[in-house]
This record gives sequence, C-alpha cells and structure tokens, in this order.
Amino acid sequence: MKKLLLFPLSLFIVGCVNNTNINKKMDTTKKDMKLLNDYHTTKRNLHKLGNDFIFLNLNSNGQITFYKIDKNYDLISSKKVGLVITPHQIKVKNDKVYVLAYSQTKNQPIFLILDKDGNILSKKLLGKKFNTPKSFLVNENNSIIVALNSYSKDNGTDIVIYEDSTPHTISTKYSEEATTILPFKNGYLLIGNISQTTQNVFVAYLDKNFKQIWTRDIDFGLEESLKDVKIENNEIILTIISQNYTGMEEYYTIKLDSNGKILTHSKKFEIKNYPLKFQG
Repeated sequence: MKKLLLFPLSLFIVGCVNNTNINKKMDTTKKDMKLLNDYHTTKRNLHKLGNDFIFLNLNSNGQITFYKIDKNYDLISSKKVGLVITPHQIKVKNDKVYVLAYSQTKNQPIFLILDKDGNILSKKLLGKKFNTPKSFLVNENNSIIVALNSYSKDNGTDIVIYEDSTPHTISTKYSEEATTILPFKNGYLLIGNISQTTQNVFVAYLDKNFKQIWTRDIDFGLEESLKDVKIENNEIILTIISQNYTGMEEYYTIKLDSNGKILTHSKKFEIKNYPLKFQG
C-alpha cells in the first residue's frame, strides 16, 4: 500500500510546485503591469533604496519627478525635482541618489545628488556645451568620477574624465568614445569605442591619477560595440557585438586578465535587422 501511495503523492507535490510557480509569475506580471499603468515605467528603471525602490520619471512639462515606491509597487511619496533633464545613469549609495544627466536647458552634462526623499543636496554642471554624459562611479571616499565624451572639429571625439571638478582628457589621433568606467584594482577600467577604419572596442586600465597603464584594442574587422562587462576575481569579462554591413551580428564573450591579456573567447551568432535581400 505504501508503494501505491507514492505515485499520487509525487503528482500532488509536482502539481503544488507548478501552481506555486504559476502564481509567482502571475504576481510578477501584475506588478509589472502596475508599474506600467500607474507610473509609466518598467522594472529596469527601479533602483533599490533600503526596503523600497526609487525611480525618476519625465512629466508632461519636461521636468523630472522623484518617485519612491514600496516592494509591492505602491506609492510612498513623489517629489518634483524641478529640472528639465534627461537622466543617463542613476546609482544609490548610503541613502543618497546619484544622477548623471543631460541638462536640456543648459545643453551640457549635469550631476545631481539627492537625498532619500528626492531633495537636491547638490547639483553641478560638467564639461562643455553639447558634451555627452556616459558613465560615473562613486569612490569609497565619496569622490565622484564621471566620464564624458567631448567633440571637437579638429580631433573628433575625446574622452574627458572628471574627478570631482578636475578634468583629465584621454585623446589620440583617432576618435574615441567612453561607454563605461568602473573601479578596478587600484585605479579604473575605462571601456569604449575607438574609430579608425572601423569601430573597435578598447579597454584601458588607468591608475588613480588617470595615467594609462595598458590598453587593449579589440577588432574583429567589423563594427564592434560593448553590450556588457563584468569583473570577477580581477578578470574582465566582456560581451561584444560585432556587426557587418549586411546587418548580421556576432556576439563574442571575451575574458581578459588584470594585465589586459586575452584568456578565452567564444562566439555565437545572432541575426538582427537582416535585410530582406539577404534572406533565403
């Protein structure tokens, strides 16, 4: 009799697990729809602040509002920031909200620090007019490192890194653009694109004074761009998209050691925006 009872019991357990998973998916879907319907935003725009979430949203008048919601996505508070900006990157640290944005009224990058309720603690314009904000980090001593792209007629695009208010320019005879800057070892890891005959991905390790210790130019002969980067055990893992003139994309995963040496790489294909004349 015991053996006969095992089979129905296992079916019951599997059924309960499946029902639980289905209920969780339904709850997640409801919450996602709540974000969309109530706040006109999505989960990727949420940032954890204690047990709650915050995000910035654009109003009809072009100004930004700071929202705080709980874990069920119910509204806790909202506050108009009172600036016409386009947020580019947001980070939360020690109950403060750091925002790298582009000021639509001043036509240049702006950096904001807000408290946990959305009040402006500080705001600072960076760079020159029409510079583009790209990436930032907050060091352990709370100094702020911001990477901008600066265009000039004579030199194309250069990268300017601000350490608080002090600029450090990274420039070559080619046109380079920053994508992201991250803390790495005792300095920084700067990743972006450099345009020569084609667009390549470059990786540079900078010391704490922003001097280049080593650089690695990654070129597969096509148009390369960074999709993702991770740092694990002082190794750099890059996901790079390489696209040719037909629109076909190849995804590469590359692992570098702390000195920029390529340890491994792999490739997988993904077709995207492939022109009809090349299909079949």
